Amino acid sequence: MKDKEQNKLLAFLKSTDERYIAAFTLIVYIILLIPTVYLGKYNFMKADDFSFGRIPHRVYVETGSYLQALKAGFDVVKESYETWQGTFSSIFLMSTFPSVANYRFYKLVPAIMIFMITASVFTLSFSLVCGVLKNKKSYALIMGSVLSMIMVERMYTVPGALYWYNAAVHYTFAQCSFFLLVSVYINILRTKSTALKVLLCILSLILSVEIGGSNYSTVLIAGTASVSLFVIMLIAKKKKALIMLPSIVTLIIAIIINVTAPGNRTREAYYAGLGPVKSVLLSFKSFFVFSFTWTDFFTIVLFLMMIPILWNIVSKTDFEFKYPYLVVLLSIGIIASGFTSSYYGMGNEGLSRTHNVIKETWQILLFFNEAYIIGFVRKRFLKEKKDLPLSIALIVVCYALVLLQPAFVKKLGTITSYTAFEYLHYGHAGAFWNENMERLAILEDESVTDAVLKPHSVKPFYLYVSDITDDPSNWENLGMSGYYGKNSVKLSDE
Repeated sequence: MKDKEQNKLLAFLKSTDERYIAAFTLIVYIILLIPTVYLGKYNFMKADDFSFGRIPHRVYVETGSYLQALKAGFDVVKESYETWQGTFSSIFLMSTFPSVANYRFYKLVPAIMIFMITASVFTLSFSLVCGVLKNKKSYALIMGSVLSMIMVERMYTVPGALYWYNAAVHYTFAQCSFFLLVSVYINILRTKSTALKVLLCILSLILSVEIGGSNYSTVLIAGTASVSLFVIMLIAKKKKALIMLPSIVTLIIAIIINVTAPGNRTREAYYAGLGPVKSVLLSFKSFFVFSFTWTDFFTIVLFLMMIPILWNIVSKTDFEFKYPYLVVLLSIGIIASGFTSSYYGMGNEGLSRTHNVIKETWQILLFFNEAYIIGFVRKRFLKEKKDLPLSIALIVVCYALVLLQPAFVKKLGTITSYTAFEYLHYGHAGAFWNENMERLAILEDESVTDAVLKPHSVKPFYLYVSDITDDPSNWENLGMSGYYGKNSVKLSDE
């Protein structure tokens, strides 16, 4: 009996069936998500969450109506647009998250962001592999699983991407909306169903508004990529590309509304930006500097592992892969554009959460360019359409190499799920939550008008961003006091 089981295992490891590889990569990705999502159980509001959610929360407390809280979100957008920043779609989402009605909903933040990453990457993978290249769904599953895993496990900074709602919805959510928009464009151009085309066009308009009113890195990346795709399609004499025009015009209008906000000038007073030419040149410099940093062991192993898989994906397609140099140069330009707004507005390479969206784009385009170049080589130099043999054993070895890193380097942050597990296993997350509940009891006590809170003794990096101070006039203190209807909030001296 034991020999039979060993033989079955050997047969499985020797298998070249891409369906087994698809199942394996998908299962591993799902397992890795468990500690990352579960850590959300101990997630609590922080920093700007209080500032932007202050008015809708007070409206909900007074009226008991979430609909009224949603309406109050438009007041927050209007006020911020006039006094602080023009990112209208992000601000509306920041101010109206369901946690304004119940703090327990904040636990859903990492699950929502991971869902957006997964949904957008898998949709893009299926659109390209099955739609454009007309290959098997199992290959699209492999692409979706690998790209989603590398995006979640090798983020530039995890707190602002997954656990801090204000930053996550402003950056991660918006960037994933852009990935979805690209998929929508692909399917609009391909579908023959009039009804589906209309629905996709409506969805593209909604996504364009969301993206155009979001962070400026995503705005520039999306604007550059969308306009470039549209122009390329027109040059290729694809008149059907005109169906993209309403969405692109909507995106451009939303961007103009965003960047011309009176509040942006108030915000700009705090920073010394650079000129447009210097900003662009430094953006390309940052592209090469960060590309070198981001090309880590994890990425290299998966990049090499994907060569035979991508070879098989492109081997049977009619797509010509004629312009590899143009694709590479355009990809560099799209990624570099993510840095430009920071140089122009702040005079530096940008905040760490800005780098999240740039790195996510870099990760997608890295594997896209790998596939395109393999397709070019395959079409240009090799006439015989022959697949390369795949082995589940090879995939298992590659995954073992990248996923066992933390066991050898003993460094938190190497892999997102490993670090989340550490916070859960050693009780840091639970202790952090208990301290927040002690604070909440004081903040929700109507008899307390001036709240004095104990400093956090446990600060898990993923869950803790910053804190109030002993100065009641500090912006974070004012956000929290306004959120809970207190005269003042401050930290105790203990």
